[in-house]
Amino acid sequence: MPQPVDPGRRWLVRFAATGLALLAIAVWAYLRLPGYRDPAFDFAAMAPNQLFIVHGLTRRQEGSVKVGYAEAHPPPQVGLFGNHIAQYFGAAAFDTDGHPAAEGTFFNFWFANLALPEIQRYLLHLENLDHLPRRLILVQVTSPNIDNGQFIVNFGHELPPDLLLARDPEAGWLARRLADCDAAWQVVENWLHELLNYNTLILGLAHHGTAPRIVDPATCGAGRDAALPGWLRRMPLTVREILAESGPDSACQASLWSGAFHRDGATDPAYAGATLVKNEDPLVASERGLAPGDERAIAEWMRAIDRIGRRHAIPVAFVLPPAYESDRDGSAVNRIFNQALALAPELTVIDDRGLRGDASQFVDYLHPSPRYFRGLVERLRARGLLARVTR
Repeated sequence: MPQPVDPGRRWLVRFAATGLALLAIAVWAYLRLPGYRDPAFDFAAMAPNQLFIVHGLTRRQEGSVKVGYAEAHPPPQVGLFGNHIAQYFGAAAFDTDGHPAAEGTFFNFWFANLALPEIQRYLLHLENLDHLPRRLILVQVTSPNIDNGQFIVNFGHELPPDLLLARDPEAGWLARRLADCDAAWQVVENWLHELLNYNTLILGLAHHGTAPRIVDPATCGAGRDAALPGWLRRMPLTVREILAESGPDSACQASLWSGAFHRDGATDPAYAGATLVKNEDPLVASERGLAPGDERAIAEWMRAIDRIGRRHAIPVAFVLPPAYESDRDGSAVNRIFNQALALAPELTVIDDRGLRGDASQFVDYLHPSPRYFRGLVERLRARGLLARVTR
């Protein structure tokens, strides 16, 4: 007489089978997404007014477009490495006396939520390829009060995982072995974050490879979104992108231009649709991204980045753009960061946190405007950091 199947065992088998099926779907969706890194996209081939649309891409895909460009094309004289805080920093900030900056002067490699550890790996990777910026490396550091210090020393899991394996050539044997162990774990965690992500799943399932990415807004005319069916205009943007992204005119939907890249890697605040709100981050104690002791990690990561430039006689300047806020210098995360700077006085730091109160310098609470970045370039010139940059 057959023995009855244990109900608990049956449930466990069904649970495992369901989990494996869902994982298989996630892997299949992930593998459907194009890389946008090889073959590399050539930003320099874009016309001045053209945009590279990033809607419908994961953050890693967006960043991979720039990684591929950095790997395959000649480096600029000045390159900025940071996260979305610096996304409105364009080559126009280097214009002088009404004359545009020379071709190849500047490129903005900003990428998602990159923090100092990932920027160090990114630069090590470019060092190995001899593709570091030739005259000046700018490293944007997130102002501590933004996101309560979350994106300064933590890994955001958005960098292509192979870049996490880049090694510091000056590290000793033990340091290299420890770095290898850390990198192995970071690669696994990085891959899982991209794979088990609802955005990856949705975009992978919906991908059909027909969406045009390059558009010149001047040739689209006004009100292109109004030509969409009313029911589609009322849908959420992500759904609208998926359902309306095919066809020769799909790139002319103005709602898709937010976050699009210009040929200098920057984005245009004209398409941001942002609202300026002071003190938008409440600085809740339970959500702090920095803790006592992190000041040493911050200083060490900044020194590690600076060493990359020193090996090639390329100056490195760390830039702290302001947030639109009242005087919150006494916050816990701000004090920790100040302690980090005090530990590394030899570094070149442009600390603009004091410009926090001028609304004209901001697009929204956390994103400075092009006006701020023009002023930043003037401060770089005043400190002699652009003396070797040809005009």
